[in-house]
Amino acid sequence: MSTRKGKRYDTSYKKKEHPKQDPYAILKAPKGPAICRKCLAIYADKRWHFDKVQAPKLATSSRVKKLVCPACQKIRDDYPEGIVTLTWSGLREHDSEIRGLIANVEARAVSVNPLDRVMKVVRRRKELEIQTTNDRLAQRIGRALVRSYKGKAVYHW
Repeated sequence: MSTRKGKRYDTSYKKKEHPKQDPYAILKAPKGPAICRKCLAIYADKRWHFDKVQAPKLATSSRVKKLVCPACQKIRDDYPEGIVTLTWSGLREHDSEIRGLIANVEARAVSVNPLDRVMKVVRRRKELEIQTTNDRLAQRIGRALVRSYKGKAVYHW
């Protein structure tokens, strides 16, 4: 695209993160498909996806490279990229509803990108901490909680 005076501009509004900045990014893609040993996510065409039909076949194949996906590495290393802290006096009464909401938001996110996962949910007295592998998933969970319970969200970067 160009402007009137012939200057080019970029229509992309998202700044792409360089893969060397993420310690868990795959810098060199394996030739052919690969599968995660833990979650059976499939890496093909430079992206991760879940396929319930194809995963068992690839897991038993000797030609397919077996590795650990970045999300499983983050879970293993306890390296959350997003943290949601929920503080509420009525947390105990709505605990199962909140956990169901978190599971629904995670299921929607995993269907798009299997690297977006909830690592763990830690319960304290009047506080619930949700750790995620991606900061965007933490934002989605925060927005869903605000929508459902008419609360207030504060984001820290």
